[in-house]
Amino acid sequence: MNFIVLCCFSFFLFNPLLSLERTFAGPIYQVKKILNAQLVPPKSTYTIVLVGDSMTDYLGSGVELKKYLKNYYPNKQINILNFSVGSTNILTLPDRLQNLTNYNARISEPILNTDFDLILIESFGHNPLSEYSLEKGLKKHNEVMDQARQMIKQRQPWARVVLLATIEPHAERYAEGVANLTTEERKKWAQERITYIKNHIDYAKLHKLPVIDARGGGNIDYINTNDFIHPSVTGIDFISREIADFIFKNRILPL
Repeated sequence: MNFIVLCCFSFFLFNPLLSLERTFAGPIYQVKKILNAQLVPPKSTYTIVLVGDSMTDYLGSGVELKKYLKNYYPNKQINILNFSVGSTNILTLPDRLQNLTNYNARISEPILNTDFDLILIESFGHNPLSEYSLEKGLKKHNEVMDQARQMIKQRQPWARVVLLATIEPHAERYAEGVANLTTEERKKWAQERITYIKNHIDYAKLHKLPVIDARGGGNIDYINTNDFIHPSVTGIDFISREIADFIFKNRILPL
């Protein structure tokens, strides 16, 4: 079995088609650009920005993500800049894009002052806009996304924007251990967050934006059992792998 796995991995590394794609990355880019102007040109170094709440903050400096990307981009240097901050919602996104910010005692430079090739915008679904009705909150979410995309386009016109949905709540156990809720309240909390995460995916589809669905299909192994909110170590690995797989399979960044 180990021999088979080793052979498959070796074939992937030395796949002649991938080798040709890497060799002719420049000409391939020029042809693709005719059909789609919003493409990242091939480079020796790529920079990826992550922005979201604690669900992506848990990815830290992106060690796991870099590991998986290295399998696909062995000859590239990939920088991960994680601007995610826990307990922040989608309404903070425009401010974080253009201003020096201080959220939860974390000071961050304006994201748009950074040169990046790809920005991954997480759903912020675990911090829903509960001060609004559900309908109004989802509408507000979409309006902020419209505003954020326009800001990115003005300052970083060549950067790719990809939306990201991370581990969704477990309806029966959400926030167990950190919030004293009845069974019905717990389900209500979970459902509100699930709805915001799904809305983020629907927004991407409506606007024909790439979207990475790393919700996890309800697998409790992906959830941290200390709070039943954040990703576990297995969940962090899963999210990182899903991001890397998506970037490679969709050639968001050229080989």
